[in-house]
Amino acid sequence: MPAPADAFTAEYGSIVAAPPVNDPLAPYVPTTSKPWNARRVAHLYRRLGFGATYAQIQQGLQMTPSALVDQLLDTATALPAPTPPTWANWTFQQYNGDLGLLNEHTKELKRRWLLDMIQEGIRAKMAFFWHDHFVTQLMIYTCNSWMWNYYSLLHQYAFGNFRTFAYEIGKSPAMLMFLNGNLNIVDEPNENYARELMELFTMGESNGYTQADIVEMARALTGWQADDDDCTPASYNSAKHDNSPKTIFGQTANYDFEGAHNLIFTARSEQVAHYIPGKIYKWFVYQNADPQVIEGLAATFKNGNWEIMPVMKQLFKSEHFFEESLINAKIKSPLETMASLLKMTGAVSPTHITNHWLNEINYYAYILHQDLFEPPNVSGWKEHRHWINESTLSLRWKYAAGTIGLLQQNNGIRDNLRDLAIELTNNSKDPAVIVPALVDFFLGQTLDPVHLQAAIGYFKAGIPENYYLDGSWNLLWSEAPDQIFNLMLYLVKLPEFQLT
Repeated sequence: MPAPADAFTAEYGSIVAAPPVNDPLAPYVPTTSKPWNARRVAHLYRRLGFGATYAQIQQGLQMTPSALVDQLLDTATALPAPTPPTWANWTFQQYNGDLGLLNEHTKELKRRWLLDMIQEGIRAKMAFFWHDHFVTQLMIYTCNSWMWNYYSLLHQYAFGNFRTFAYEIGKSPAMLMFLNGNLNIVDEPNENYARELMELFTMGESNGYTQADIVEMARALTGWQADDDDCTPASYNSAKHDNSPKTIFGQTANYDFEGAHNLIFTARSEQVAHYIPGKIYKWFVYQNADPQVIEGLAATFKNGNWEIMPVMKQLFKSEHFFEESLINAKIKSPLETMASLLKMTGAVSPTHITNHWLNEINYYAYILHQDLFEPPNVSGWKEHRHWINESTLSLRWKYAAGTIGLLQQNNGIRDNLRDLAIELTNNSKDPAVIVPALVDFFLGQTLDPVHLQAAIGYFKAGIPENYYLDGSWNLLWSEAPDQIFNLMLYLVKLPEFQLT
């Protein structure tokens, strides 16, 4: 680890052992037993985004943890809204029955999101989290302009106000179609969206509402419609709204769409305050949420008028987030697995990543059951251990190797890997030095001696042993990038690689 920069020492001075912290959400202060090192910088980048390049880790080491979190989140928040594609408002009529063009536009947006995951990372991942929360399925609504509207909302409100987000997503045409809003009209209420609004989107299952509340909530939400025959924007039809009193959570009034949403955040504020930070924690940190941490985040969420950013900053700056037990504790999703490989190898330039690559990786994700815009059901993807079973593990190996095969074809990435090995080891000629450094970079942890020796063997393979013994081999050899790729092919089959 390089010497701390002036900004770091100005805030922390010399790093010394500190007494235990009682508040797990207190800002993390590095100590001798819990240092600010490359491992923790990489941990932050992996959880907030999809990994980091060597240069990003080195830059992070020169900042305080709090300053780095601020920089990453503030930069993500300041990004401009996604630029609409030419087809952003196309109706079905404009496609004129050309299913090939319709499918190509769908693939275009999937490529775009995946590229953002690799290049930008943090807002792209936050929007992906909300995709897994406010679930819709393209196969149900089939309209590309609705897909774009939904995608735009996920990015617009990624770090914004959750109450406004919940209100806006509920009247988006993708959601109206997916959860039967079009069928929810006066005298014929459909309970589907009302149930999921409370159960999955705001409060949590069986957490402060009854079946009677669902029925009445459905009546309040009537009126918003989207024409799935034409693929046109959603609109409000007052003739289809139930304009009579409803009793929700024991309170009676003539609630409409806005009033019903507002009631959730007033009458059931405690449920919302705990449920949403709990989901954020489980998605970004670990499957089993720490109750004390959730209590603190809930207070921040509620007292901050449902703003998302203060919750994110409090969590990612905390002593708790940087605990050793949480580093490499979560199983990667398929998209995390492949996007992180590209990110860490420096494949972030448009000259590196072709549409063919992006199509291939999205196909790999589809086979591994994480197809963008197609979660399995309204509950979203099951996380952590659900990603791996007897059949999916071998497929994860196969498609991680497929991703490495794509990388191996590009001379710029080959040079990146050579430069990485040189930087990590001060241009060492010793595989026993080079391999552990690369392992630490790609896995964020050390290997046991048996697997480390096997890793060294994979790296050295193909080069006669005498070239290592007499010192004539070095990282400038033309074979060196292929040796690193060969090492990576071994690493992606290890249990350690599946963790983030």
